[in-house]
Amino acid sequence: MNQNLKQILGIALAVLVLHAPAFAQTPGGRIVTIDLNRLFTEYYKTPAASQKLKDTADQYNREYEELRTQFRKLVDELNKLRDEQDKTEYTAEVRDQKQKALQEKLAQTKTMQANIEEYQTSHRQMLDQQTQRMRQNILKEVKDIVLKESRDAGYGLVFDKSGNSLNQEPLLLYSQDAFDITEDILKILNKNKPAETPKAEDKGVTKPAEKK
Repeated sequence: MNQNLKQILGIALAVLVLHAPAFAQTPGGRIVTIDLNRLFTEYYKTPAASQKLKDTADQYNREYEELRTQFRKLVDELNKLRDEQDKTEYTAEVRDQKQKALQEKLAQTKTMQANIEEYQTSHRQMLDQQTQRMRQNILKEVKDIVLKESRDAGYGLVFDKSGNSLNQEPLLLYSQDAFDITEDILKILNKNKPAETPKAEDKGVTKPAEKK
């Protein structure tokens, strides 16, 4: 985008913001704002999806640490064979056997190291892809609701006040709270939120009395 076009868009947005009250009073042309970041964060499906991603990441980390433990064991065995291969108290035949075992252990160690690196890379990519899909799916649900409610209400324009410009500055410099419909959208998004499972103390379970 060239500088002139950016300036034109900036001026157009400023005009819209300054004259928002006039639009708000025009039938079929009301301007409203939403906070898309807040809608995404406070939508009840987001924490649940984030927890699933965390559980997956924790599982990956446990498997990775197990591989690392196996690798360290191989390295210890490799170092032991290196120390023993040239000991003078061994016969030439035994030293040959030690050297052969050393080469085999070295090959195992290199293979294990390559497997660990491949595991780390592939599972990081998988987790990134899952995170991206989760975000895209939830954002689509949120935006679908925003679009439906905006069409049904006959809004003329809907601005996301959490968005930034190409200069990483707030795209919407000012808006009155009366124009914000974030709370209304949140109520619609969370109307089917499952009831939380009550804790033991919430069910009337009392703690044992302390002995005097």
